[in-house]
Amino acid sequence: MAAPQWEKTLKTHQSTDTDSADQPIHIPPREQADRSQMAMFRRHMEAVSGETFDDHSDFHRFSIEKNTVFWSGLLDWLDLPQSGSRVPVRDGEACETARHFPDLRLNYAQCLLSGPDEDLVLLGLSGGAPAHRLSRADLRKRVEHLAVGLQSLGLQPGDPVAAVLRNDVEAVIAVLAVAACGGVVATAAPDMGAELLVERLLPFAPRFLLTALAPRPQDGGAPLAERASTLAAGLPSLKALIVLDGHDSLPRNAFPQGLEIHRLEALPVASSSFRYEHFPFNHPLFVLFSSGTTGPAKGFVHGAGGTLLEHLKEHRLHGDLGPGDRLFFQTSPAWMMWHWQLSALGAGAAILVHDGAVNGPETLWEIVAEHHVTVLGTSPPYLQLCQSLDYRPDAGWDLSPLRAVLSTGSILHPDQARWVCRAIKPLPVQSISGGSDIIGCFVLGHPGLPTFAGEAQCLSLGLDVQVSDGELTCRNPFPSRPLHLLADPDGQRFHQAYFPGPDGAWRHGDRIEMTPRGGVILKGRTDGVLNIRGIRIGPAEVYRVLREIPELGSCLVVEQAANPDRDARMVLLTTLNPGAVMAQDLRQVIRRTLSEKASSAHAPEVILAVDDLPVTHSGKLSEAAARDIINGHPVANLAALRNPDSLKSIARAMADLTSTQAIDPDAPKSWLTALWSELLDIQTPGLDDNFFELGGHSLMAARILAEIRQRTGRALPMATLLHAPTLRSLTAAIESEDWQAGSRLTTLVRDGSGPPFFLVHSMTGNVLQLHSLVKALGKGRPVIGIQARGLDLDETPLDRVEAMAEDYLEAICARQPRGPYALGGFSFGGLVAFEMARRLRARGEQVALLVLLDTQPDKAFLPRAERVRLLAIRLAHHARRLVRMGPMGQLGYLRDRMLALAGRRSPPPTPPYSIPPHIQAIRDGILAASARYRPGPYDGPLLFVRAAVPAPVSFDPVTLWSVVTDGRVETVTVPGDHDSMIEPPHVEALASLLGKRLNV
Repeated sequence: MAAPQWEKTLKTHQSTDTDSADQPIHIPPREQADRSQMAMFRRHMEAVSGETFDDHSDFHRFSIEKNTVFWSGLLDWLDLPQSGSRVPVRDGEACETARHFPDLRLNYAQCLLSGPDEDLVLLGLSGGAPAHRLSRADLRKRVEHLAVGLQSLGLQPGDPVAAVLRNDVEAVIAVLAVAACGGVVATAAPDMGAELLVERLLPFAPRFLLTALAPRPQDGGAPLAERASTLAAGLPSLKALIVLDGHDSLPRNAFPQGLEIHRLEALPVASSSFRYEHFPFNHPLFVLFSSGTTGPAKGFVHGAGGTLLEHLKEHRLHGDLGPGDRLFFQTSPAWMMWHWQLSALGAGAAILVHDGAVNGPETLWEIVAEHHVTVLGTSPPYLQLCQSLDYRPDAGWDLSPLRAVLSTGSILHPDQARWVCRAIKPLPVQSISGGSDIIGCFVLGHPGLPTFAGEAQCLSLGLDVQVSDGELTCRNPFPSRPLHLLADPDGQRFHQAYFPGPDGAWRHGDRIEMTPRGGVILKGRTDGVLNIRGIRIGPAEVYRVLREIPELGSCLVVEQAANPDRDARMVLLTTLNPGAVMAQDLRQVIRRTLSEKASSAHAPEVILAVDDLPVTHSGKLSEAAARDIINGHPVANLAALRNPDSLKSIARAMADLTSTQAIDPDAPKSWLTALWSELLDIQTPGLDDNFFELGGHSLMAARILAEIRQRTGRALPMATLLHAPTLRSLTAAIESEDWQAGSRLTTLVRDGSGPPFFLVHSMTGNVLQLHSLVKALGKGRPVIGIQARGLDLDETPLDRVEAMAEDYLEAICARQPRGPYALGGFSFGGLVAFEMARRLRARGEQVALLVLLDTQPDKAFLPRAERVRLLAIRLAHHARRLVRMGPMGQLGYLRDRMLALAGRRSPPPTPPYSIPPHIQAIRDGILAASARYRPGPYDGPLLFVRAAVPAPVSFDPVTLWSVVTDGRVETVTVPGDHDSMIEPPHVEALASLLGKRLNV
């Protein structure tokens, strides 16, 4: 048998340098991996299926390809109390409609409460009170007592029950009692507003309300009894209210007449043992709600069997939870992770619930140490709090029982995971991610695989997770898919939310990247992606860099929409750490750091310090609410926020920004200072602030030069800001009558000695896009940029590569009359550079270096074999989509494809940013030129530089370049994708490569 996956990885990663992205922060010992429940279940499935799995990737592949065998085998291995038949495993193959185990019956609460009576299974912490400890027998007795009481009040299977719960022992008992009776429970936290709860629960129409009313020190706002009365008044379906915590001053007259009010301790006591009735596998159990920050919250109705099966798979296999483990997940009944940790009871583990605030970095670690927690679940913000304060839990607490840390709720950054290993001990810091919509996880940990910092170890078994256009999708049915949504009788809202595409796949809205070793890097939500000047920017990319700036606390970046006076722009909202002040120098540090470590596009144009940032009741930062305020829109769902007053702080900061940007219009050159202030969001720009380091880009440069021409009559070339990037130097350029940066077509981008390297523009038409590359090249030969006609307003853009090549050759020969020449171009610029080289060779000139930087010709001109291969790939892609659809979906998909082939495509969307008309005319000409150009033969060598991350277009351009050069192509791969290869940090590798070739 081949070596197991963990052993292969161990041989590959022997270094202890855990700060390297390529080195794991933890590798499980062999014996631990062999005795894990994942290993035991894998051996069980080998026996059941007759197959052998060499490693986890083989096993995961099996769980997808023989999906029903996997789920049936898992259910058998779990050995749960059940009745009915396990056949069929599934009643369909469409992810949107299939149901698992339609003839099987079970009871969720019974499955969680089965096991040895004496085992400790529940610990409850509240304030400074002693821990509340329950054995399985104690918990079962209290659950059955409440279940009998609920039945005596008339609770029937399928009845809807609302529960406003603290994170305490009573909450666990209440939910399990409702589940034992077959009720459907929707949970919420006491700090949620009554109006919000009424809005969410009205479609649910609960018959019963279970709630905590006794005050606690951490409570804020109106008393819980007052909120409960408002909630009860807004839910006409309510029959009875059950008070869980013995509150003595219940204002009965504040509740609607006719509503029964009962205390938990006064409910009837069982006269005989409780009988656990088995309900269908897909009997509804939980209703969870989305955050509701972009509109009405969606209510997900989850089935008992799907929830249980998915959770036990995640707990026992991916988490290796079992008897002897203690799981502590800092959560709330308003969040799906509360239900997730509840199911750990079914794995035999004990769970710890904590009803209290996190008062500092020591809070959770103290609980872990005092109660011998083996698995801690927390969030990246808590880990960041500990790291930023340089807190060392190992210095004050015995954390030896702790064997794993789970992180979810937001993106876990690599340095947070490394901090845990340095400040505690080397252990797996597992990034897990899913959502309330699946009441489970798509990516998880694995007890037998290495852990890499900031990376989820693997995909969830049995779920065919793939990446489509950067978004997480699931291509097969899975048991924990919601049964349906509330208030969605025809299923259209559910369909539009998760199955908008014709392929029938679940689209989750998370941006992810799969690593070659099988891990997953989370990149944030697709609905939080910013579109700045046509560049898609994930907020996580910004947050990763901002974490390096110690003055900053929590951060949010949102997009402020374009208006007639400016383009769409990125706004950074941040709280400040104690002692920090948002002065001009800090803004420069923020922009400079983002420009250097991400790209100039990542540098925000507006930076505002605020008192607080909006968060939802589940503790997640609300980009949607901040975006509404920044754009002057009503907040879509104010009640979804825990701290709505935070929006006032943001509004004040925006108002202050507007008032402080006013500049004396009569001061010398004040219009130029005001323009920089407006474009770069700098209240008082320094004379020596660098345009590019502050986030400047080509569209801003075009506006600045157009304003200069209008006010002074000076038609400065587009490359001016490369040579005069500060207010001081730009003012000097305006006032110097003989100042120039070169001809209209060529401009000296970098000075040096020796023959120049001519670098042709890309789709932008100018060389400002290549600023980072030229800067990274350092000293050496001069670099001369070639720019498109049309940048000057009195020129007509060209629309053929051949015409551009001839035009540019005249310009470069004026600078260098004879060869040997060095030419290059990025993207489209490579096509022009190639044609220029062909024409130089036809004139008998020598071309010493021709570099094409990720240049793709039109696919119509590919060699026949590559076009056939591309066609086969696309046909296979369409076939895979069709196979997963029903007949109606297939007809719709084929109709859409036929319309596309007939040229009846929808018009492209209006760009969310403004482009000056002359710049748009240049781009239109370049698009036309690219589509028309068929590269001819070239008798010289060619260096093709390929981006490591391929573009969505799946053809290989090297096949054409090899043909036209008769095989004289050298291909080199550099880090990044097409856009990021020329931006930090990837640009350093490209600059190193070019520097060596240029300075030979």
